[in-house]
Amino acid sequence: METLATVKKEQNIQVVQNGFADFLKGNIPGLLDSCNDDIVWGSYDNPLVPYAGTYHGKKGVAEFFTTLAGHIDYSAFEPKEFFADGDHVFVKGYHAGTVKSTHKTFGHDFMMVFQIQDGKIKSFFAWVDSRDQAAAFTK
Repeated sequence: METLATVKKEQNIQVVQNGFADFLKGNIPGLLDSCNDDIVWGSYDNPLVPYAGTYHGKKGVAEFFTTLAGHIDYSAFEPKEFFADGDHVFVKGYHAGTVKSTHKTFGHDFMMVFQIQDGKIKSFFAWVDSRDQAAAFTK
C-alpha cells in the first residue's frame, strides 16, 4: 500500500519529468506553465558563461532559455536518474553541446534540484562542470 508521502514524491517526480519532456521537445511555454509565477531558477554565476546565474519569475526563466538557445547547440541532454525527498526532486544526468560562438564542445554530468510546491516548480538549481563550460566559451 502506497503512503501519501510516496504518492507525493511520485507526483513531484512526474512534474519534473514533464518539464524535461517539454524542454526536449522545445516546448518552453509548456515548461513555463509548470513553474510558479515567483520561481527562482539558477546555477552558480560564471562570468564566461552567458546563461549562468540566477533568474527570477517566469519572465526570467524565459530569458534563461532564450539565452541558452542563443549560445548552445545540444548534442545530448539526458536526465538519467530521478530521486525525490519531500518537495525536492534531484536529477542526475549528462549533457553535451557546442558553443555557437567558439565551435568548442563540452560534455559532463550534471545534478539538478527542483523544489515543487502545489504541483508546480518553485525553484531550480543546477550543478554543472563550470570549468568545462567556461573552457568551451573561451576563444
